[in-house]
This record gives sequence, structure tokens and C-alpha cells, in this order.
Amino acid sequence: MITQQMKHTIIFLLIIFSTLKVEAKKIVSPIEIISGMADIIVIGEIDIVKDNSYTFKISETIKGQVYKTISVRKFKEWTCDTRFGKVKKGQRLCLFLKKGSTNWTIINGSTGELLILNNYITLGGDEEYIHVDYKFTPYRLSVQEFKNGIREFSKCYRFIGEYDFMDKKAHFEQICDDKQISKFKSINKFSAWLYKRMTKYPVIKA
Repeated sequence: MITQQMKHTIIFLLIIFSTLKVEAKKIVSPIEIISGMADIIVIGEIDIVKDNSYTFKISETIKGQVYKTISVRKFKEWTCDTRFGKVKKGQRLCLFLKKGSTNWTIINGSTGELLILNNYITLGGDEEYIHVDYKFTPYRLSVQEFKNGIREFSKCYRFIGEYDFMDKKAHFEQICDDKQISKFKSINKFSAWLYKRMTKYPVIKA
């Protein structure tokens, strides 16, 4: 007999397998995965550009410990994962980061380095599309709506494991009570969208 937990695990594995292609291609981690994995999520701008890294001046911390400036290692670009443009001083970004030995590391390449333009963010990756007027268009939303949704999401969920088909124990932990979950999903359209996506994954209460 297949339990609810087994159903969630099967669905989770199918999501991961769906990102794999015969040819070499980046496995895109959806926004909920990189949010759940991140040590810090920050908004700010590039201050100093170096060969393999840049100094990032933080204006707002959405998740994790607060810093004024950090050193961020540039992700290695390749055919299936290129940056939106050359790294330049003054670029305003939202970064999803893991702590490295010397620098902070961007999670999942371009997926974890989002450009902010005219106070809007466009999500990247194959999963971050919405159906509008019979066309699939990138999910573009205001920075305010985005950061409110991600902030509350990060209070409720933490991703455990590795996002690949070999890690069958990978799952989300619910780190808040059910009342907080209700608050999270009702904040705005983006948080409701995130909550709906979470029904695909195995979620265990911490």
C-alpha cells in the first residue's frame, strides 16, 4: 500500500527527473529549493569587481545573519548557464548564498543571482513560468512582493539534502506552526504560488 509520504517522494523524484536531458544541461533548482538551501538571502549592489569574485554591499537581508558587505564568488558560466550580462559595479541583485571557505557561493549559478531592474525581479529557470493569455512568460513581480513572500517562506521551510535524483531522503522541514503557514500563503499572490508548489514535495514537521 502506497502511503502519502511515498506518494510525495515519488512526485519529488519525478520533478527532478523532468529536469534531466539526454545532452548535458544544467539541472535547474526551483526558487523554493534555493530559498530552502540558502544560508543567507540578500538584496544589494555590486561595489567592487575582481577577477573571480565581487564585493557586494547589502541593503537588506531577507534570510540569515546580517552583514554590511560580503565577498561573492562568481559562478562558472558555461553553455547552459550564462549570466544575464557582464558583472558590473552598481548592478542591483538578489542573491541566494551558501557560506564558502573564503567567499560566499551563489546557489545553482544564474538561478541564485537575480537582477533587480526598475524594482522588479524576473525569476529564472524552466519552472518559473506562468501561463498568461495562452502564452508561457517568465514570472516577473515587484521586489516588494518577492521579498515579502521569500521572507515568510524562509520562516516556514528549510530544505534538507541534495537536489538530485540520487538523494531519496531529500525533503523540506516545516520549521513553523500551522498558523504561520496560513499567514505565509495568504500574504500575496507570489506566496500563494510558492505554497501551491510546496504540495509537490515531502514535508516533515521539525
